[in-house]
Amino acid sequence: MLVSIIIPVHRTISYFKTCVESALSQTYQDIEILLACNGALEIEDCKFFINSSDSRITYLKTKNGRHNARNEALLIAQGRFVQFLDYDDFLYPNKLTVQLELIKNNFDSHISITKWKKFTIDINENYIFPYNLLFNEEYISTAKLIQKLGQSGGFIATSSWIVSRELLTGILWVDSPNDDAVFFSEICKKKPNIFIIQEILAGCRIHQDNTSTIRSKEQFNLLLKSWNQIYKNLQTIENSNVELYIYKAYLYLILYSRAIKKYRIWEVIYKSLLFGYKAGVGLSIFRDIKKQVFN
Repeated sequence: MLVSIIIPVHRTISYFKTCVESALSQTYQDIEILLACNGALEIEDCKFFINSSDSRITYLKTKNGRHNARNEALLIAQGRFVQFLDYDDFLYPNKLTVQLELIKNNFDSHISITKWKKFTIDINENYIFPYNLLFNEEYISTAKLIQKLGQSGGFIATSSWIVSRELLTGILWVDSPNDDAVFFSEICKKKPNIFIIQEILAGCRIHQDNTSTIRSKEQFNLLLKSWNQIYKNLQTIENSNVELYIYKAYLYLILYSRAIKKYRIWEVIYKSLLFGYKAGVGLSIFRDIKKQVFN
């Protein structure tokens, strides 16, 4: 069963080669790797940099932007499952093997999620995983996952999941700093079966150019628009207490607003109050917001 690993890339840098090598080193070898070159990066430059004769690699030139790179790669991907991988991230060698073994013959309408770790230079750096609540069951419903995300204030790293191709029908990546959360919420609308792996099998590299860093009003506007879409998507899932999850998200948005001179901060505070009230948080709403505004 073929797995498509889609890697959008806009520049050649040492950790991009490490990322590709981690994909090629999978113990599960029935894979194709789609390197979606966008921005100023041309296919020939990418080929020269990777310097690999492995026939499982396909290079394609796409429109600018990570979202376009992923969407165009999906159009030619042949795998029954898809692994999305950022060019600065890392897969442990047995990741796909472990995930596919758990799913076994239940291939349709499924997604599998593993624990992941953040690192800067070396994947073996010490790291304490902060979202263990998400991983204390082997199989959960979409509603239960959203509940746990709200309780933990956590997120799902893109590199940590593989998803059946069937679930991706009709879904597109969008241009946003939190494009992964938007895309994941679109998948959740379809109420897939979710298989959980308690082992750390993916790495998310942290560096100064991470796309999740908010540096401008334009990026912040996209972020607010995206969280509105995420809430709209997840409202369709009964018994998920999605308001708690969105409340925790808006608390983080206060920090992002402060970083760009408190841009739209009163709007964000209002949304925090609104979703906190709907989630039944109680008086701790005011303590939470005060902490984000002044600390």
